[in-house]
Amino acid sequence: MDKIFKISELISTDIRSRANANIIRSAIDGINERIVLDFDGVCFISRSFTDELYNVLEEHKNISFTNTSDNIKAMLDAVEKGRKSTRNFSNSSEIKEFHDFASLSAFLATI
Repeated sequence: MDKIFKISELISTDIRSRANANIIRSAIDGINERIVLDFDGVCFISRSFTDELYNVLEEHKNISFTNTSDNIKAMLDAVEKGRKSTRNFSNSSEIKEFHDFASLSAFLATI
């Protein structure tokens, strides 16, 4: 039998904090049956919450979602794609030195 958690009642309908995923983590800890996170009534989830939610999913393979609105689906998809892609950081920065305020001002006027 599935264990259903209504996210709007467990947390809120507007979820903006990474820490809120810990509420889910605590609620499902020790549950071995299939877990369904019901997003009925949830209108917003932040990118940071969603990223942390995916960390919870990595720890618990028995979780699925239901009643995800288009906004919720879009955020889940965006974060999932972002987690799959590799991040490339470029260190091609150049250090500029300025000997007076006039040369600094002249440089800042060009950017």
